[in-house]
Parts: sequence; structure tokens; C-alpha cells
Amino acid sequence: MLDIEDFERKYSAIVNSEQFAQLQEAYNKAKYVFFFGHGGNMGVAEHAAIDHSRLTDKNVFAPGGGIIVTSIQGDTSFNDWIMNWLDIRTRGLDKSECLAIGISCSTNGISSDCLSTALNWAADNGMPACLWAAQPKEKGINPKVNQIIQHTKYYHTSEIISLTMTYELIHGAGFMCPAISTKAQQRRFEKLGIESEVETHNQHVPPGMETQLNNLAIDFDGVIHNFDKGWHDGTCYGDPLPGALDAIRTLAEDWNIIVFSAKVRPDRPLVGGKTGYELVDEWLQDHGVRDLVAEITHEKPRAQHYIDDKAIEFTNNWTEILERLQ
Repeated sequence: MLDIEDFERKYSAIVNSEQFAQLQEAYNKAKYVFFFGHGGNMGVAEHAAIDHSRLTDKNVFAPGGGIIVTSIQGDTSFNDWIMNWLDIRTRGLDKSECLAIGISCSTNGISSDCLSTALNWAADNGMPACLWAAQPKEKGINPKVNQIIQHTKYYHTSEIISLTMTYELIHGAGFMCPAISTKAQQRRFEKLGIESEVETHNQHVPPGMETQLNNLAIDFDGVIHNFDKGWHDGTCYGDPLPGALDAIRTLAEDWNIIVFSAKVRPDRPLVGGKTGYELVDEWLQDHGVRDLVAEITHEKPRAQHYIDDKAIEFTNNWTEILERLQ
């Protein structure tokens, strides 16, 4: 397995360090944030700029793209190109409202020196600046630049830590890093033509469906209708189970009653020329409670409670359930 150098321990040490607390404070105050790096870390910087712009209220930038990089290098030099990009990007801005973050795996050589030049320029111009580096950089860096050292030996570990740190800043500033399931749910909402879900009494439902919080779902066979012969001839042959009709009349005063049954499945064969829905509907009418039932369905409806003769109540009791079923 790939060695990621005890990632969790290293990452925890960084996030709980005084240097990261200083960075988080500077990030929280900043209106403009500038990420930059070379190689894979330029990819980390671009990724950070996109997601920070999407997920926060800040204006976040990274150099990105070969055209801007080569153009500025052509105007100046490799050592000065990030400094010049930063100078261009911050023109007219209050430097105290900006934050410069340089991301580096190396601490020696021309790539590292280029980042140091940019961060030193930022610090000299009143801009909070921070270097994220795999190893300490002892020379050529302004003491005003906050250094967060990862103590890693592999490029991949350093880059993974750096990318995760970008999300830690979002989280630490009080913004949400969305779950994958949340994005999938949002796509479903968009397909339905709604914007988001809302919370009502700690229950989550899509907008416009708040009344469904008052649903009570009741199984038909074996709960309302006596199903003691099983399938038999496919009809609703049984009498009401004792107390079932009175219970429906009482519950309908406070709940939206939904009756669910596999009989109503659309793939069920006709019985006496009638669908399962028609059979259940007629039975409820014959026994005087159809007007109290809001819906008849073969699907599991959204409801606060389910009354079902085959249900096993789940209360974080998987061990008990397994013992019961095995």
C-alpha cells in the first residue's frame, strides 16, 4: 500500500498548531485570497481557488493556465513571475484585506525561491502571507511570512495534506464542505423543479411537501384487513380486524391516513377484471372509511409512523434483530 506517512497524525498536528490558528484568523478576515504553487501544487492552488470561490463569500484566485504563466514569465523572469502576478491581481485592493498562500514541496531551488520572492513581496506590502511546505525553509524567507511545515518526505503526501488544508480553512471559517450525497440530493431537487429541502420540526422534506410530515402509513393486509388465508383467490375476502375501523376514524382526526399494500402494485394480475387498487378501494368504501384515507399506494410513502404487522422496529438494535432473524 502507498506510504502516506501517517497522514492523520501529521494533519492533526498541523491543524492544532499555533501557525494554523494564525492562518485561520487571517483567512477569516480576508476578502481576497491568492493561492499559488508549481507543478502539482499549482493544481492544488487552482482547485482551492475554484472551491473557495464556490463555497465561501470570498474572492479567491490562482494563476492557472499556461498563457498567463508564460506571458508574465516572458515579461520578467521565472523567479519573479508569481510576484508580478500577485502585484497585478492586487492592484487597487487594500492589501490588509488580502491573504497570500504559497504551496511548496521543495524548500530549495528555483521553484521554492520563486514562491519566497512572491511571499516576501506580499509581507513587505502589508499583506498577510503564509508558506505551506513539506520541509522547513530556513533561508530567503521574510520572518513576517507564517510557515506551516508538514514534515513530509513524499510529494504525494505533501500535496494531499495541502489540498485537505484548503478545505479545513473553509470549514474553520464557518462555511460548509458539502457531502457527496447532498450534491446528489440537490440534483434530484433540480429535476423536480425545487431549490432545496427545508427543515420542519427536525424532519427534512422538500419545499411544498410540509403537510407530508403529518402522514401516518398503515399496511392493509394483516393490519386493517384480515388476511388469514393468504393470497387465497386474490380478492379482499377478509373482514376488518377488530378495532381497525374505529382506529382509522380516530386517527384521521389528527393524521393524513395512507394505506399501503402490495396488492396495489401495477404489475399484479387482474382479479375478476379488477386491479388491486380497485379491490382495496372498494373494500374501504364498503366498510365506510374510504373518505378518511388520503391515499392508497403500493410504495413506501413519506410518513411520521408506519403500522405494519411484519415490521421490526429499529432502535440501533442490530444485534437483537440478528438474533431474532437467525
